Amino acid sequence: MKKLKSAILLALIVATTGFSSCKKDSNGNTSGKGAATVKASLYGFDGTSGTTFSSTAAGIVKVGNMLTITAIKEGSKESITIVLQNVTGTGTFGLLQDNSAGHGAILSKDYTQPADGTLNYSTSLPSPTGVKGGGEVKITTLTSTTAEGTFYIVGHNSAGKDGFVENGTFSGKVN
Repeated sequence: MKKLKSAILLALIVATTGFSSCKKDSNGNTSGKGAATVKASLYGFDGTSGTTFSSTAAGIVKVGNMLTITAIKEGSKESITIVLQNVTGTGTFGLLQDNSAGHGAILSKDYTQPADGTLNYSTSLPSPTGVKGGGEVKITTLTSTTAEGTFYIVGHNSAGKDGFVENGTFSGKVN
């Protein structure tokens, strides 16, 4: 779990750096890093009904065989971060708690407070009843320049509350 937390922290740093280096041209279009979208039709925390999640300035970063997908919900500080290890092509990657591959995800109510365990819902934490966090990522396209796929996530915070994403999609430029 410590290895996963380190990888996710590194991914957040890389993604934040990517977002901060985005540039807008005179027409307001984003160029360079962050040229990806992440959407979900159901997304929520703490037993609430699902709402939508949309980010049109998301980041997909591949360093070696580690692929990170990070998105900040438009108009909020909520975010989704997915870290996949040993990605060499398309396929299905499980996010089940304590998976041997080291894959994981964090849903955050406030990405500016990564150390607050009550605001961050991880696939590496169980619920109070022992239900494991998890989910799945299906990468349907992966080239040196583009990626796309689908995902769902169930995470828990340090207080044992649930966060979830269903019907998630990602697509865009790989940095």
